[in-house]
Amino acid sequence: MNRVTSSIEELAAAWLASERDAVAKGNEASSERRARQLSAAYDDAVRAASPEELLLGWEAARKIQGEQEMGSARWLEARSTSELLRNEYEARKERP
Repeated sequence: MNRVTSSIEELAAAWLASERDAVAKGNEASSERRARQLSAAYDDAVRAASPEELLLGWEAARKIQGEQEMGSARWLEARSTSELLRNEYEARKERP
């Protein structure tokens, strides 16, 4: 995945899912490597994003969360993505 082919909310969700997968697999080399690659891609995408792009990503992630059954595992995963992007947006908004 990269910024060209993935939206920021898709990239955030993929990174968080890869982190969960790596933990579930005891941080085996291949799962840890994938998590690190997605983390780096996510960091690059956030640095390159405008505040408006971060806001749109957060809103898209909230929409995805709203489509899940509240309290389900999918809802919790979607919430972690929307909260991550909310924090990114809020941090960017506070910069001069």
